[in-house]
Amino acid sequence: MPPKRRKLTPRTPPDSSCQATIAPVRRTKNPDAQAFVFEVLIGGKSYALKAFKYYDDAEDLFGLAYHERDEAPVDHLDYYCDPFYNECRAYGKLVENHLNGEVAVRCHGYLMLSAEYDDQLDDRFPELELDWDRPSEEYEKPVASRSPLRAIVKDLVLEDNIWKPYVARKMLGDLRKMRQLGIYPMDIKPKNYTGGKLVDFSVAITLPNFIFNVKPAFQIQGYMNEDLGAFDAMMQEQKVKTRQRAFRDNATVKKLRSYKNQD
Repeated sequence: MPPKRRKLTPRTPPDSSCQATIAPVRRTKNPDAQAFVFEVLIGGKSYALKAFKYYDDAEDLFGLAYHERDEAPVDHLDYYCDPFYNECRAYGKLVENHLNGEVAVRCHGYLMLSAEYDDQLDDRFPELELDWDRPSEEYEKPVASRSPLRAIVKDLVLEDNIWKPYVARKMLGDLRKMRQLGIYPMDIKPKNYTGGKLVDFSVAITLPNFIFNVKPAFQIQGYMNEDLGAFDAMMQEQKVKTRQRAFRDNATVKKLRSYKNQD
């Protein structure tokens, strides 16, 4: 069975005139990126629009052992692994607990954009080399019949992070609140923070999640510790002078420093 649908509401789609007001917020050519982020005007106000690539569950299915597949919801794997649903589930839980905008950048809901936006965005931003990873059979359909682009609408925050001890304390407190709710971001790194708030839940694990039922205990513990170790490594890399530590195991922190080699 698919997981419970949480309270994340749709937004009114931008009208055709909005195409002229779309501007990229984050420029990326990373082929592994799950989405592209743009600045858009909706109702005359600027927002960040995170438009997600087409999801293929083959890689996530490949990552499951055969005995784990027997217990995994293979027919509904996208609800637990698709980056779009990962964001929806995490933000849905924040909304339910009245923490939307408090511990992470505020989310205003989701949008379904017609496939016509593929070409519009490609034409407007050729330098971004946009690739939505649509399967080949999608392009055999008329544009009007293709799957829509799925997007999340968030506050547009263009502030740089301030790497100071008082900000670090707030960031760590926010991370702990999320973990208490059963939200594990799984991708703590500087580029995923803006103005001291987390902006990315693309690979987040939000409970309940089948992964905690099929993986061995040591691996589950590793998932639960990853954010803490990565947070401490991030603070060390940014040279934040603080005695606060999210995780006490220095060996684990060193293993989780791989984020610094990523864009």
